[in-house]
Amino acid sequence: MANQAQSLLLAAIALALGTHASGPIGYDHITCGSTFKINHASTNMRLRSQEVSYGTGSGQQSVTLAKGETDVVDYWQVRAPHGKDCKQGAKIKCGGTIRLLHTSTKKYLHSHTFRSPLSQNQEVSGYARDNGEGDTGDNWKLECDSTFWEREKTFKLRHVETKKYLHSTGSHKFNRPIAGQREVCALSPASRLSEWKPAEGFFVKPAK
Repeated sequence: MANQAQSLLLAAIALALGTHASGPIGYDHITCGSTFKINHASTNMRLRSQEVSYGTGSGQQSVTLAKGETDVVDYWQVRAPHGKDCKQGAKIKCGGTIRLLHTSTKKYLHSHTFRSPLSQNQEVSGYARDNGEGDTGDNWKLECDSTFWEREKTFKLRHVETKKYLHSTGSHKFNRPIAGQREVCALSPASRLSEWKPAEGFFVKPAK
């Protein structure tokens, strides 16, 4: 019932924002405020976060890869860099800086110099202070092969402060309580394991 309620809420938000869940003409780009799932291109698993904290490193909320196409816990919303605002529906330039907000837990995709628990690369976590705000460790540079971020193309995210890429080997697997989920880390240089692709979601039509 909780999952169904969250799905209905997301649908209601989509209607209120003038968004669309499929891909008709006019919805070809990722824009500020768009909320969608993100696939790891090599494994086709979803970028996920949940209210399970790491037992090592920062102790912050875990970020993983997981299977499953229907989970409402896999939605991320495009936000402006820390301390800035972006207009709803504004196209995102390749080479620009963004944040990604995990909609279920209200934590930002984050990195820092702690080591990741399994591969010992750089940890990636979900982070926000009690007031809901994060910090500059939430900023990621978008790397893609066009002028603006397109829904049908792969992309990379480079952490602004540490210069490392959002990455997963796909082979480092957690045990309980998130058994089977794979570790997400940050690593440099980038490789095919650092490529991601937008999946289904609610996309805000570009502002005129």
